[in-house]
Amino acid sequence: MKKQWLAIALGIMTATGGFLDAGTVATSGEAGAKFGLGLIWAVLLATIAVILLVEMVGRFTAVSQKTYADAIREDFGFRFYLLPLTAEIIAESLLLAAELGGMAIALSLLTGISYHVFFPLAALFVWMMAWRGSFDLIENGPAMLGLLTLSFVAGIIALGGIPLTLLPTLWKPNFQQGTVADYFYLVAGILGATISPYLLHFYSSGAREENWSGKSLLLNRVTAIVGMSFGSLGSMALVVLGAIVLQPLNITSNTLGELGLAMAKPFGIVGSFLFALVLFTTCLGAALEITLALSYNVSQGFGWEWGEGKKPVEAARFNLALTIFLLVGVAIGLIGVDPLQLALFASTVIALFLPISLAPFLIIMNDSQYLGDKTNKRFTNIAIICILLIAFVVAIVSLPLVIITGGG
Repeated sequence: MKKQWLAIALGIMTATGGFLDAGTVATSGEAGAKFGLGLIWAVLLATIAVILLVEMVGRFTAVSQKTYADAIREDFGFRFYLLPLTAEIIAESLLLAAELGGMAIALSLLTGISYHVFFPLAALFVWMMAWRGSFDLIENGPAMLGLLTLSFVAGIIALGGIPLTLLPTLWKPNFQQGTVADYFYLVAGILGATISPYLLHFYSSGAREENWSGKSLLLNRVTAIVGMSFGSLGSMALVVLGAIVLQPLNITSNTLGELGLAMAKPFGIVGSFLFALVLFTTCLGAALEITLALSYNVSQGFGWEWGEGKKPVEAARFNLALTIFLLVGVAIGLIGVDPLQLALFASTVIALFLPISLAPFLIIMNDSQYLGDKTNKRFTNIAIICILLIAFVVAIVSLPLVIITGGG
């Protein structure tokens, strides 16, 4: 029983890699720097949505013993399955490159050496962990290191808390001339960075790796709530730090390195190192999660052997897939786009494809052949319809906002 409840680390790992990643760090830091607390509502909305989605996909997997990718292929057919798969490969390959870049920038901040040197080394490290590491190591290692994100909360406390002058920005953001499009671009980015399809595929596959069953439903609910709330806390704390530290200096956080100033003010050089460690940890968790989620998704859709519990020779195509995705991420990163800008753009692209990835939820979560009496109730069905409507609206406005803002 004790070991089972330690599986809450799956939620914290999912939050560390899926909630707190380069995309979230980029959008949260820039949101605070540009608009004060005016985008906290978007983080809260995304948090509620992702808690509901994670609980649903975990419940589905525990009861049906099938992953989300299995269900899409079986219920909608292989041709339809290729549609969300293609969309997710495009969007998440971009984000994977941003995560590797975030790891490299973190090492650059710690050493003073150009991040370009560390980029391929970051990819190699992720590949070694994904290739040879057990799921327990991948799950528990980043989850424990992810607790470093609490230093963002400590930074706010060290600065004396949230200034009263900032509170009005909750309902009245600081719009400067020509920043309205940036505001809505960041809304799309926050939703895309938080409600990422790879997070759902990783969590679903992780539940199978952990051998969850119908007896794991309470564990699943606690894991979803605790894990995603933990990620939300870190994200909102970064918004607040950006508002307290960066906004008065008129720093709009154009690079991940600039975001480190938010921690340097309360803690000096120690704060800069803490930010670098948090950035490395969250981007490592995300890079692992994206790499594995894409490989899980492809393998499950094509009926290949998969799993971190299998030796590479036993799941050769699964391991080949994760190698290829990392190589694609490296190739995108070597183009030279700044990782923060790439993370913002990737998050918006994910938002563009969200309806395709989330639409199957409404069908499979009401299929009694999979779930028996554990299908969605009225409230959860209304909630998923609302999430889908938001996803459609965000998808419609994402591309025009990219064009208007130039990608942030």
